[in-house]
Amino acid sequence: MLSQKHIPIGKLKQAFGLTTQDVDTLLSTLLPDGVFPTTLWKKAYSSFWHGKIDSYAVLYKLDTPPFPERLQFLSFPEVIIDPDGHYYLSKSRERMVVLFIEISSILSADKVKTGLDYIIEETYETGDNIFAQERKDLFETLAIEDKDFAVRFATAANARELIDTIDAKRRAVSLKYFSFLSQMFHDTIVVDKIAAIRELLRCGYFLQREVKGISKALVDRITATLDDHPQGNTPVQSSTSSIVVPRALWDGKSPEAVYKAMDDEGFDKPIIAYVLSEWCEKPNKTKIGRLLGPRGENEHDSTSRSRTYKLLAEAAAFTIITD
Repeated sequence: MLSQKHIPIGKLKQAFGLTTQDVDTLLSTLLPDGVFPTTLWKKAYSSFWHGKIDSYAVLYKLDTPPFPERLQFLSFPEVIIDPDGHYYLSKSRERMVVLFIEISSILSADKVKTGLDYIIEETYETGDNIFAQERKDLFETLAIEDKDFAVRFATAANARELIDTIDAKRRAVSLKYFSFLSQMFHDTIVVDKIAAIRELLRCGYFLQREVKGISKALVDRITATLDDHPQGNTPVQSSTSSIVVPRALWDGKSPEAVYKAMDDEGFDKPIIAYVLSEWCEKPNKTKIGRLLGPRGENEHDSTSRSRTYKLLAEAAAFTIITD
């Protein structure tokens, strides 16, 4: 289990409704001291994979020359480069994917799966549907190769025969089965929980749902420590009155047309933001923020998104319905 001081990006995404762009901006802010790209992978390696790998190493003397340089999975790979930029993150992703492929070549599918299941369980509040088909395809393929290579692994007479078997199994499983790991990697990155939540609140994001490790009480405590936190971070109690937005103003219209129609009818921006976000063609938070911001100004995407989240927080005080 992770330290209470840390949280994976996947859970932050689910708790605050973050997009890929939001995550990139957050990581840039937290680098280098608040970002730990390989923590979950290292925990999975030490807890689920290393024991069996070490038994092979001892049995076949794999930790003696010339094998250590050939078998990188004998120890967890450390990424020793400047951690200030996104190259550090991309290099970490590359190393973890390669490590996983190598581990899949020497360990049985069930042992490999146990470690990946741990990473997913720690990364997401609910991970059952996360790359479900891709994971199923991968482990079914690995299980088939386990049967094909079982005799060769069991009868390998020396290190060279074992390594030849590992290489053959690696070649037998197409790299396409591992491609989802690169897509998932950013979600597995661990960050300083308090620093990350404080930065999100400072930028106008608000808690959309509680997840394990991120409660409303925690967010409220962090909000209280901000000297100039936006008022939108803690939505006020909902009003008992309802605001009716006629369907004719938004149904089937483009975001721009919805904004003009509602603005012409005198609706406030929080209500317009809610309608655009919840009922229309799901324009992203950046586009909504720009539509509702000052005209003719070029602003950073994060500024536009912050505006949207603040407006949505204000809209939470009302019951908004349509006819």
